[in-house]
Amino acid sequence: MATTIQILKTVKPPLLWEPKPKDFTNAFLESKAAEPNGPNINELTSGPKSVLHESLCILGRCLPPTEPAGRETGLVVGYVQSGKTMSFETVIALARDNGYGLVIVLAGTKNTLRSQSEDRLKKDLGLVNGSDHWHHFSNPTKKLRSKIEGRIDDWSKKHSRKSLLVTVLKHGGNLDKLTEVLGSVNLTEVPTLIVDDESDQASLNTNASRIRTNRVPATAMSTTYERILGLRDVLPHHSYLQYTATPQANLLLAQTDLLNPSFSELVTPGDAYTGGYAFFKGAAGLTVDIPPGDVPTAQTPLKSPPKSLLSALRCFLLVAAQHALTRDRKSLKPKDRNRSMMVHPAAATASHKVYKGWVERAYRSLKKMIGDEHTTKPAAVAAIFQSEYASLSKTHPGIKPLGDLIEAMVEDVFTDLDHAEVNSTPEANEVDWTATRYWILIGGANLDRGYTVEGLCITYMPRALGGSPAADTLQQRARFFGYKKSYLGLCRVFLQAGVRQAFTEYIEHEDFIREALEKHRGKPLRDWRRDFILTQMLRPTRLNVIGLGTRRVLVDEWMVPRVLHRDAAAVAVNHKLLDDVENHWSAGFTRVNAATIPQLAPAKGQSPNDLIEAVPLKTVLDDFLLKVEVKDPGDAEEHGAMLVALGSLLAKDPSLKVDVYLMNNLKAGYRSRVGTGSLAASHPWAPINQYFSASANSVNDKSFFTPDRLSLQLRRFNLGHHLNRADLADIRNVAWYALRVPKRFGKDLLVEARG
Repeated sequence: MATTIQILKTVKPPLLWEPKPKDFTNAFLESKAAEPNGPNINELTSGPKSVLHESLCILGRCLPPTEPAGRETGLVVGYVQSGKTMSFETVIALARDNGYGLVIVLAGTKNTLRSQSEDRLKKDLGLVNGSDHWHHFSNPTKKLRSKIEGRIDDWSKKHSRKSLLVTVLKHGGNLDKLTEVLGSVNLTEVPTLIVDDESDQASLNTNASRIRTNRVPATAMSTTYERILGLRDVLPHHSYLQYTATPQANLLLAQTDLLNPSFSELVTPGDAYTGGYAFFKGAAGLTVDIPPGDVPTAQTPLKSPPKSLLSALRCFLLVAAQHALTRDRKSLKPKDRNRSMMVHPAAATASHKVYKGWVERAYRSLKKMIGDEHTTKPAAVAAIFQSEYASLSKTHPGIKPLGDLIEAMVEDVFTDLDHAEVNSTPEANEVDWTATRYWILIGGANLDRGYTVEGLCITYMPRALGGSPAADTLQQRARFFGYKKSYLGLCRVFLQAGVRQAFTEYIEHEDFIREALEKHRGKPLRDWRRDFILTQMLRPTRLNVIGLGTRRVLVDEWMVPRVLHRDAAAVAVNHKLLDDVENHWSAGFTRVNAATIPQLAPAKGQSPNDLIEAVPLKTVLDDFLLKVEVKDPGDAEEHGAMLVALGSLLAKDPSLKVDVYLMNNLKAGYRSRVGTGSLAASHPWAPINQYFSASANSVNDKSFFTPDRLSLQLRRFNLGHHLNRADLADIRNVAWYALRVPKRFGKDLLVEARG
C-alpha cells in the first residue's frame, strides 16, 4: 500500500488531496477478490492502472473532505462492460474511509437498471445482511426526512459512525423528492459524493435547440438536468462524478453547461476484457451478417422465424452444452456460472413478443426432437447442429465432440434454461441469475444501456441503425463486450451488415477519445476540446464519432451569435480577448484598410473597417474561436457545431487561411435587443435585433467578406432595448463575431449537434 501512496505523489497534475485506503476499502477489495468472477487482490491493488490506484486518483481530484464548502465536477470514462461499477464502488468505499458522510448514486433512468445497480451496491458494499458502515435509503421521500436528519446528525458527531448511501432513479420526480428532503437537512460540513452512472444519458441539457427556436425560454433546462442542478444546489460541500462509456456528449458540451467537468479520469479494463477490437478487428468468425430477407419490415413482415435466428439459437445451445461439460462443479461458489443469449430486435416492444414467440416455439421444437431422437437417430440430430458446430470449432478448437455436447444439452442444459422478456411492459420478467444457469433474453432499450447480461455469448441483433445513428447510442448496444477472454471463440454476434460496418468504423475512433483524455487526465475538459479540434483527431470522413444528431452548417451564409452578452464575466473575458487578438494578429500578419479592396472601397476616403489578411485557420481557432466565451445555450450549440466543422476542414487542409475584418476598427456600435416569446427586450438575456447594419448603401456590413476564403468579422457593440437610442445603452463593449464559410466547402460540412 505504501507503493500506491508513493505513486500518487507523482501524478500530474497533482491531486487536490491524497485519500488513503483504510479498513472499509481493504475489506471491500478483499471481498471482490474472493468472488467467483473476481480478479485477485494483486490485480485490484497493484500498479498505476489498478482499480485501487485509479480510484484514489479519481477521489483525489474531488473536493477534499477537510474543505468547509465548494464543489467539483469530474468525468470518468471506461469501455462498455469494462468495470465502471467496480470503479465507482471503490471510490465510494474510499469516500467512506476518508470522511465523506453522504454518498448519492444516480442509478439509471429505468427501474430495471436502478434495481440492478442498487442490488449490486447492497451486495458489494455489505448492506444485504446489515452493515456497520452504511445507512441505505432508496428513492427517499419527505416521510424519511427526520430519519435522514438523525443519521446525518449522528455521523456529524462522530465520523466513524455509519455514512449515508442514497440510491435514486434518475427521474425528475424522484430527484425533486430527494432535493426536498436534503434541502431541509443541515448538511454544513457534510462532504458529499454524487455518482452519476451512465451520465451521458438524461443528465445533460437537451433543450438547446428548443431554446434556439424560442420554443422554450432561454433559461429552460431539460427536466432531469434541472433537477440535478437543484440537487447540487442544496449540497454545500460536494463532488459530482459523471461515469460513462460513451463520453461524446459530455466532452463536446457547450461552454454554457453547468455540469461541464473540470477534470477527467479513465477506467482501465483488465487483461481479460474483450471489446470492440476483439469482435470487429480481431479473429474472423465472431460476427455473422443477418441477411436483409431475415429482417421483418412493415412492407415485408415475416410469418415464421428467420433462418439466422434459428442458427443463433443452435449456436447458443452448443455453447451452453460446452459450458455444462467444462464448468467448475466442485466449488460452493463456482466462477463463471452463467451463459446467456440476447435477442435485441427493434425498440418497439411489440417486436419483442414476436421474437419471444419465435424463440419459444423453436426451442420447444428442438428440445422435444433432440430428447426423442438423440439416442435413436443420433446422426440426424447431429446434422441439425453441424454447420454451427463447424463454425465454433474454427474459433474455439477446444470445443468438445458434437455427440458429447448433444448429450449435455439433454442432461444439463434443457433442465436449467429459461427465457425472459426484458423491457418496460407489465409482462417483462425479472432475471435471477442465481436461480437458472442458462438464459435467453429478449428486449430493446432496456438491454441497451447499463444492463449487465451475465455470461453473454450469443447476441442476435436484427435492429437497424436508424435514420441518423449516434455513435454513443450505437456503442451502448454492445452488451456483448465484457470479460470473456476465456470463451471469446464461443461468442457470436449476429447483426445486419450496415450495423457491423458502423461498429467497425466506431472502434477506430474509440481509442483516440481515450488518448486525448489520457493526455489531459486531471485537466479541464476545455483542453480536451482544443485537442479534438486542432490535432486532427477529428477524422474528416468520420464525423459521426462525436455522437450527436445531424445538422448542416450553412454555407454562403453568416453564422452569427445572438446573445454574446449573456454573462457579465464572459463579456469582460471576451473584451480582453478581442484586444489581445487585434494586437497579436496586427503584428504578425498584414493589416490593411478595406478601401484597398476595390469592391469594398467607399465612394471616397478610407473605409471604417480594416482587414487582417490570410490568418491561418489554426491560429484563428487557437487564439480566438476556442477561447471566446459563449454562454447562451443556443449560441453555444451552434458555436460547437461550427468548431467541429472548422476542425474537419483543417484536418483536410492545414494550409487554410481566414481573412479577418475589424468592423469599425473595433469601436463600439449600437444594437438594440429584441423581445421573444419568453423574454422582454429589456431583459439582459434578450437577443440582439440584428447583427448587420441596415445601411441602404451598396456596400454595407454584410459585404465585408472574401468570396473564396473563410471570413471572420470582429466587432464590439453597446446594447440597449430602445431602437436607435445609443445613449440609452445598458450593456457596453460586448465583443462580437460573425463567420462566413464559402460555398466550395459546403459538401464537407455535415456535422452533428444535439437536438
